[in-house]
Amino acid sequence: PDSFGVIHIGETFTAYLGALNVHDSEKVRNLSVSATLQTPTKRFQMPSSLENKPPTTAKERQNYTPIHISPHTGVDAIISRPLEETGQHILRVEVSYGGYDDPLAVQFSSVDGGDNSKNNPRKTLRKFYRFHVSSPLQIRELTLRGGESTCFVSLAVENATPVDTGVSGGLTISQTDFQPYTGLIAKRVKSKSSISNSNKTAVELYDESGRLNPGESKRYMFEVKAASENAALRGIARGDELGKAIVTWRKAMGEAGRIASTFVYCPPSAATAENEVLAAESGSNEEEDRFVVHGSGLSVDVAAASANRSASHAPSEIPNVKPLDDVYPVTVTPISPPSHMAIGEPMDVQVLIVNHGEKVLNLQIQMRLSLMKGVLVTGQSFKNLGEIQPNGGSVVSKIRLLAMLPGLFFIRGCHIVDLNTGMEIKQPTLFSVYVENPNIGSTKLEL
Repeated sequence: PDSFGVIHIGETFTAYLGALNVHDSEKVRNLSVSATLQTPTKRFQMPSSLENKPPTTAKERQNYTPIHISPHTGVDAIISRPLEETGQHILRVEVSYGGYDDPLAVQFSSVDGGDNSKNNPRKTLRKFYRFHVSSPLQIRELTLRGGESTCFVSLAVENATPVDTGVSGGLTISQTDFQPYTGLIAKRVKSKSSISNSNKTAVELYDESGRLNPGESKRYMFEVKAASENAALRGIARGDELGKAIVTWRKAMGEAGRIASTFVYCPPSAATAENEVLAAESGSNEEEDRFVVHGSGLSVDVAAASANRSASHAPSEIPNVKPLDDVYPVTVTPISPPSHMAIGEPMDVQVLIVNHGEKVLNLQIQMRLSLMKGVLVTGQSFKNLGEIQPNGGSVVSKIRLLAMLPGLFFIRGCHIVDLNTGMEIKQPTLFSVYVENPNIGSTKLEL
């Protein structure tokens, strides 16, 4: 046909090739039909049983079987290929027939009943079919750090089919997966509901079906973390590849399509060198309330920045920006911090203090009460850590926290002080915790 209709990326393009001899008495000899699919950037051959070009060598002749079409008969074949690009596509079809039955044989004379190049030349016919491939879905990613070796990836899948196309653009999301990078694993985070399907309303069942009309969207969340203990020790640093999302959908008649998102990367920690420079230049002393899940991952970023700088022997990759390991020569990272706390119940949290510098430091950890809200430090708030060796030397300490109010709170107010020089290193938000009132229920997530 002249038009293939609406075609989406991820679908399998299937075409029917047919050749019909409409002559009353003449036979079509040595038929060959070849097809090529040209995308915006590549060209693909689409082989079929009709692609049967005459041989040019004696070796090819041994395996060659010509295709002849008798009058009022025809031959056909089906070709297919998954569509991986959007934009203009061209299906190029070339039909050739005629010529000698044996191009390598000696030319027979007309008296002997043989063909010759004058009365039976090889004929060629080309046809071009243009069609446009569009993307029915738009995938947007939001990634949050979940500590040293964990990230949370939130995917918003939207039906981007135009509403005014005059055709039904509804799709049904049949499957959503996250394909993690080597060494990582991904798990879907689902809301745990206590309502059985038999007691759900029609609207609730419809929302869970994955049906998306044009303009509608649905959000999915995945937890991506290290697959082994060795990988967890190394951690997931800023800029590390996490993987990509793969969404499978079906149209009204069951046609399946599959689309992948762009590669998702680990975001920077809540406190970066760029934010510190901008805050210093603007004269603002306010700390940004960025949501942090189970730790910021700052220690891994600082270690990676220090290792990269040592390998490249460069002071900084970004001009006029202080390297991250210079901003935070010492980092404080919570070890398995709690995600929930109850009002009035103290909880001990272990923290890992790492010296990323090149000198031995005599350190003291301080939890300053005036900078804490909702969740406060209780007991000893200043603690001497002793001398910590350079280049990754570390020590584990413990702080005791007490929740005072319900809600979501940031654990901040942590400072590291070098007792020998008086240098203070203000730490970013350690982690976020949700404080519950024991008398009020809450909805939890199931991993």
